[in-house]
Amino acid sequence: MKHIHIALLGNPNSGKTTLFNQLTGSKQKVGNWAGVTVEKKTGSFTYQHHDIQLTDLPGTYSLNVASAQSSLDERIACEYLLQEKVNLVINIVDAANLERNLYLTSQLLEMRIPCIIALNMLDIAKLRKININSKKLSEILGCPVIELVSNKNQGTDQLKAAIINHSFSASSYQSLFSTEIEQSINQLVHQIDNDEIAPFYLKQPRWLATRLLEQDTLINSKLPTTITLLASQLITSIEEATDEEADILIADARYQKINAVIDQVTQRPSKAQRTLTQRLDNIVMNRWLGIPIFLFLMYWMFLLSINIGGALQPLFQGTIDTIFIDGVSYLGQHIDLPSWITAIAAQGFGSGLDTVAGFIPQIGLMFLFLSFLEDSGYMARAAFVMDRFMQAIGLPGKSFVPLIVGFGCNVPAIMATRTLETRRDRIMTAMMAPFISCGARLAIFAVFSTAFFTQGGALVVFSLYLLGIIVAIATGLLLKKSILRGDASPFIMELPAYHAPHLKSILMLTWNRLKGFVIRAGKIIVPVCILIGSLNSININGSIDPDGSRNSILSKTGKIITPIFTPMGIEQNNWPATVALITGTLAKEVVVGTLNTLYSQQTSTTSTDQDFSFWGGIKSAVTDTIAGFSSMNAATFINPFEAAKADGNMDSSAMGQMVHFFGSPIAAFAYLVFALLYIPCIATIGALSREIGRGWAYLSTYWGASTAYSLAVITYQTGSFPMHPTSSSAWIIGLILFQGLSIFGLIQWSKRNTVDLTQPAPININKPKSGCCN
Repeated sequence: MKHIHIALLGNPNSGKTTLFNQLTGSKQKVGNWAGVTVEKKTGSFTYQHHDIQLTDLPGTYSLNVASAQSSLDERIACEYLLQEKVNLVINIVDAANLERNLYLTSQLLEMRIPCIIALNMLDIAKLRKININSKKLSEILGCPVIELVSNKNQGTDQLKAAIINHSFSASSYQSLFSTEIEQSINQLVHQIDNDEIAPFYLKQPRWLATRLLEQDTLINSKLPTTITLLASQLITSIEEATDEEADILIADARYQKINAVIDQVTQRPSKAQRTLTQRLDNIVMNRWLGIPIFLFLMYWMFLLSINIGGALQPLFQGTIDTIFIDGVSYLGQHIDLPSWITAIAAQGFGSGLDTVAGFIPQIGLMFLFLSFLEDSGYMARAAFVMDRFMQAIGLPGKSFVPLIVGFGCNVPAIMATRTLETRRDRIMTAMMAPFISCGARLAIFAVFSTAFFTQGGALVVFSLYLLGIIVAIATGLLLKKSILRGDASPFIMELPAYHAPHLKSILMLTWNRLKGFVIRAGKIIVPVCILIGSLNSININGSIDPDGSRNSILSKTGKIITPIFTPMGIEQNNWPATVALITGTLAKEVVVGTLNTLYSQQTSTTSTDQDFSFWGGIKSAVTDTIAGFSSMNAATFINPFEAAKADGNMDSSAMGQMVHFFGSPIAAFAYLVFALLYIPCIATIGALSREIGRGWAYLSTYWGASTAYSLAVITYQTGSFPMHPTSSSAWIIGLILFQGLSIFGLIQWSKRNTVDLTQPAPININKPKSGCCN
């Protein structure tokens, strides 16, 4: 079987990922590019005895790395094409926007890499009455051109056939530049040949010379100083002779040839017609209607996720409970397993699976709706709508998209900052992202709102989401006024045409995100629940009590640490709440699992239900799910958290213990404030460290923990002020002064020191590294 290695390259919103999904189906692997938390997708398929491996490169408009602060997507795509031995590149081109897309094509052809042009979105081009002669375009470009409508799976078979029939020889297409540019290129080619580095990077000295004249920082960093100095001298000479920058002259020459090609291969109406996209944009991007429409869509996204997810939850959790908790307990008793093994298996492993299962419906639906909005073309508009607001913080509107992703999970939100143009924007957005309430925190809020705030759960959860947004904004403003001074980069972003989302594409994207989330969460939650269950069963003297003991190792450790949290309302006997905060640093999802395990063990007994029935449990789960859907009415949609009461991933006895030990709603609310803002989960800290640097990750951790503690204590002390006015006043004043001094110190430090924002995150394509990327 012949092996072919292919890279997919194209502009953002050209349908590249849709084509990748159509070609590879479920045979995909998702990891990270080495050195950065940028998603790396690889896949494979077989066709007529050929094993074809695909790599989906990040979407980019150009292969020029113009500065050290260029978008990471451009750097990764360029590095990959330079260093990896690909047999073929499939360049996806948006047929409705030929001029912009063919600029990347011209750069690719100049590199002398064998390629196929996948002319995608022909359906949109035809709607705009744009007719393209693909055969003539193929003759001019010197490579195969395949017509596609990837979201309808049209043309993929022809593309597969073109792949295996390709000669794997490069096109002879070449851009022709002005006399001054051509003379400078010839001088650089001569110098490159003399320095015997022609084999470097695809053995293309002319292409290297062109990139040097474009002042490509990536190429400059790879070549000897004799060549880069000559390039600098030639650039100066060109500017003196033409009164224009060399890179502008090169870009103009490319566009002139591209426009000449377009004139030869296309027919279009003489008068541009007003499209549906333009008509819709007049509404959704209206100055006065844009933000209300966006907030309305976001509200419905969360509303449907919570309502439908809450109704589906009994099906997931009831099944897991029946099999892995009740079933394991029943089986352990009947085969005479030691009670401590049964307890760890059921209350540890089973409770861990139960906790993970509880997240699936709501998180999955949230990912589904986000995928729908992204695929429809709306999310790009949302960034423009919010641009004016983001500019006030010192960020471009494009920064809003990663923050929206943060409502699902903070890790991909931080990863999404790679699309921002400057390192300053990437750092500031990444530092704000951990305060956006993710889906895992929603599970914690739902449990507590069910237990403590039965009448005002919606208001409580909304206030927590709002608090997270306010702290994120305050963090951005603080960074803008201190160590990240400066203005936001100009906001230029393509607005893709609206189109009906392709069901297969959004389902596959949702599945990949949900699978990554569940695997990442499960790898942490289940072992932690087993460990917690074990530590809570082992006493200080080494004896084992499967039902938990007040003298267990976990109990003693929790009681030692709990006094730190007493000012925010956690009493000494509520040590499980302290342990949950500690384990929550591994993953916020673990908080509910920890509380469920510990409170359940405090009320459990060694007896096992003799009336255990597998089918009875499954039937009950189905019945509860049907009842959940049946109970949906207008009231639940007005107050979506009514439907989320089933989201309490705790049995009734555990929830009763939690209410008893917290004692008051104000203590529970203070606890939620702390859970919202304190140390991000390990995965988030790791993403921060790899994406923007370890020092920034440390700063984020400190700032989050100190802010969380201060606001939680102030919340509790304010709410319980009449009970102890003197001590409450001392705590409130003291913490306000502490935070004020911290902010003052940061501002003073920034006046004496300068933060280096010129160093991009390291990228090493040669050493692939996998990782979680959900």
